[in-house]
Amino acid sequence: MIDPLAQIFDNLDLTWIDSSKEIIESQACTALLSIFPNLEQIFQEGIKNDKDEFIRTIRHIFRVFKVYFLLKNDDFKHESLSENSLTVLRDKINSIEDINEKLLPLILAYHDIGRFFDKKDHPYQSHLVISNNNLLESFDLLDFERLLIDKVIQYHLLFASIYTGEATFFGTSSLLHDIDLVKNEKYCDLFVDILEIFTYIDILGYSYAQIFDHYIKYFEEINQNLKQILKLLPDKKKAMEKALEISHEWIEWRIAGAMRIFQFVETKSYLTREFYFTKLKESISESNFELVDCLEWNTIKKKYLISSSQVQIKYGLGFLMILAFGNLFRSRLKKDRNISDKLVFFWLILSKEIRERCKDDVFSLWNVYFINLPNLWKSDKEFAKKIDIETMKRIIKNSNQEFDEKRNEHSLFLDFKGVL
Repeated sequence: MIDPLAQIFDNLDLTWIDSSKEIIESQACTALLSIFPNLEQIFQEGIKNDKDEFIRTIRHIFRVFKVYFLLKNDDFKHESLSENSLTVLRDKINSIEDINEKLLPLILAYHDIGRFFDKKDHPYQSHLVISNNNLLESFDLLDFERLLIDKVIQYHLLFASIYTGEATFFGTSSLLHDIDLVKNEKYCDLFVDILEIFTYIDILGYSYAQIFDHYIKYFEEINQNLKQILKLLPDKKKAMEKALEISHEWIEWRIAGAMRIFQFVETKSYLTREFYFTKLKESISESNFELVDCLEWNTIKKKYLISSSQVQIKYGLGFLMILAFGNLFRSRLKKDRNISDKLVFFWLILSKEIRERCKDDVFSLWNVYFINLPNLWKSDKEFAKKIDIETMKRIIKNSNQEFDEKRNEHSLFLDFKGVL
C-alpha cells in the first residue's frame, strides 16, 4: 500500500492539488481508489450529496497525503517552520511508522469521509461510516491497530480544537466513556501520540494554513495533559475531575482563542500569553459590567466562568472573533489594540445558562452549535453591530437543546435567524 501511494503523490505537486478543477476525474484519483476500493461507492454518494463539498474534501485528502510524504522524506518546507521543527515532525511520523507504517495513511484516507453526509459532526460520522461498512477489515491489521485508526478518526478534531480554544480538556469526556479505547493504557498513549502528529498534517492539509514553531511546544503540553487525564482510568470520576481541573487552568487561553493567541503567540516579542490574557482582563470595565458583582478577574473566573469548561464550541471561532474585534480580524494583535467586552460577556452569559440547565451536574458535556448565521465574510461588521448584550442573552436563553444518550452529551443550538 505504501509504495503505490508514494508513486501517486510523487508525481503530484501542491499547486496542482490546490487548484485542479479535474481532480476527481484525474488518473491520480482513480489510482487512489484502486488502493482503497471500498471508498468508491462512498465517493459516489459524496458527489451526489454535495459536489462542491466533495471536491473540497478530496483536495484536502490529496494535500494531506502529499504533505505526509514530503515530511516523511524530509522534503517539506514551510515559511514559518524552522528546520528543527520539521525534524521534530518527521521524527514523530517515524515513531508511529515503527509500530505500523499503514496507520497514518489509513487515517489520512478515511478521516474526512463523514463530511459527505454530515459536515456538522463529520469526525463521528466518519467513524460511523467506517464501522458500519467494515472499511478497515480488508487491511492486514491487528485488532488494536484498527481500534487506534478508528478512534483517532472519531476524535480527530479534539487536539486542534483544544489548541484553538473551541474545546477544552473536558472534551475528553467522550473518550473516557469509550470502553474499547480506554481499557489499555498503552492504547491511550499511542492514541494521543498519533492524534498529535495527525493534527499537524491535517492543519497543513489546507493551503492557507499558517503554523509556527511555537506549535511544537504547546502541542507537547496538550499531549502530556491528555495522557495525564487518561492515565487516571479506569477511575472515570478522577479522570473527569482532572480534565475539569486542567480546563479551568486554561480558561484564559480558550477565551483568548478569539484573538488567535494559538496562532500568533510568541511570533513577536510582546505577544506573550500574558499580553493576550491582559487584553481580556482590560476589556472589563465598571460602567458596563452587570453580570458580576466583582471585577477581580480570578473571582470572575472561579465564580462565573466555572461552567464554561463543560462547553465545547463547534465551528464558532469566526463568531467569537467578531465579538472580540467587531470583524473577522485574523492578524497579529497590536500593542494598543483593545478588544470588546462582548467576548467575555458571551462566555459569562453562556456559562450562566449552562450552569442553570446542568442543575449542578458538573460532569455533563455541552456541544454548542451556531445555526442560521449569515455569511460572516460578507457581513461581519454589520453583524457585529447587531450582536449586543441583550441579543446574546435572548439567543442563549431561547436556545434549543438535545441529549444524546448513546454519547452522553448535550447539544445546545444558538439560533441567529433574523439577527440581520
